[in-house]
Formats: sequence, structure tokens, C-alpha cells
Amino acid sequence: MKRLFFLFSLLIACVLTAVCAEKPVEYFSVGNPIKYCGDKYYFAWSSNPVDHYFVQEYLPEGETFDNYKRMFTVSVLMVNLNPVDAIKAKMAELDERKKNDPVTNYLVAENDGDYILEFLVSDSNGDEMNCVELDIHYYSQKQIFGRKVSVLYFYSERAYGDDITPFIKSIPEKRAKLYEGMTKLDLMPKFERK
Repeated sequence: MKRLFFLFSLLIACVLTAVCAEKPVEYFSVGNPIKYCGDKYYFAWSSNPVDHYFVQEYLPEGETFDNYKRMFTVSVLMVNLNPVDAIKAKMAELDERKKNDPVTNYLVAENDGDYILEFLVSDSNGDEMNCVELDIHYYSQKQIFGRKVSVLYFYSERAYGDDITPFIKSIPEKRAKLYEGMTKLDLMPKFERK
């Protein structure tokens, strides 16, 4: 089971850095655009790296993966992975990251059996910080084709260069809105039967 948790975390990490030049395949439907906290996110990228794992990423109009500021992701792992176990695996990954990224920090909240993991990570070049990323993960279980599956809704927001310090200072005042936005999402991944 630990291997499965590690695989789930590793696949998420790989997806975040990948960019696809081909037209993306829509593996499941959750609406396009996705509306989150008053903003619209349009389908921009997808991956199906293994048979039972699907990822779709959405960007605001006009943004690209090269230097995005906001992104929304929906991931579906077609296994019965309890949200507590999924979040523990991600927390272990973040604890490991802390050894090399002093900005890394996280908070956990629970919502009727689902879990929110908020975390902050950074990218630096020596002593100079290039980018800071705030992520809000919402771990949930859903029924798809009559079986429980693990679904992750994921909001990412970045700041670069001189915008980093004001961005970090703004996080506490927007936290409640971001959490509430996740709990009010009405997104159910719909797959076509083959």
C-alpha cells in the first residue's frame, strides 16, 4: 500500500512539471470552464500515465504553462484510496522537501470526511528565490462505475520575483475563501463507458 501512496505522489509531482505540445485528450468531463472562487479555468492539458490514473489541467484564459500564475487540476486515481492515506503520503513528501526548501510548509483541514491540504513551496537559484507556489489540494472519494475512487481537486497559484513577498503576506487573508471554494465545488468526473 505504501508503494501505491508513493506512486500517487510521484505522478502528481511529474504532472506538475510536464508540458504537452499536442492537443490534449479530455479523458473525463467536469465542465469547461471550471469555476473556482469567481474565476474560470479552461481545459489545457491532460495525461493518462498509467491505466488507472487520469489528470486534467485548466488555466485561465490567456495564461500558459511557461509562466502561469493560477491553475486548476482534477486528478482521478481509479483505486479505493482513503483521503486520509492520500494526504499522509503527500505530507511525507512535503516533510522530505523541507530538507532542501525552507519555504515548504503545510496546513491540514477536514470537511465531512474529505481533506484539504494547503502547502507552500518555492524554487530558488542559489540564494535567490525565483518562484513561490501556494497549492490547495482537496482529497475526496467518489463513486465511478459503481466503485470508490480517489479524486483530487487542486488549485495552484504562483508568484515570481518582486511579487513573492506581497504574495506570501496575502495568503492568510484569502485562505478562508480558497477553502470554502473547494468545499463548494460541484465537480464529478464523468467518464464514458467503453
